[in-house]
Amino acid sequence: MTTTPTGRDGRPLVTTAMAAYSLGIKPNSFRSWARRHGIKAANYHREPGTTGQAPAMWDLADLTSAIRPGKAA
Repeated sequence: MTTTPTGRDGRPLVTTAMAAYSLGIKPNSFRSWARRHGIKAANYHREPGTTGQAPAMWDLADLTSAIRPGKAA
């Protein structure tokens, strides 16, 4: 059974591409934006049976905190 990792506010963690899309920027730009705002990936998740580096998973509550201080969950 596979469980979806969740963030601080109970929402599922999102991939870099999904997080970038939510801000209207490209994934490479998102990584730079996150670094400038002190946000780190909440988790790294790789499906069983796959190889290579696990993709970063981001907590939407962290993004909300960076965009709207004081509105975090």
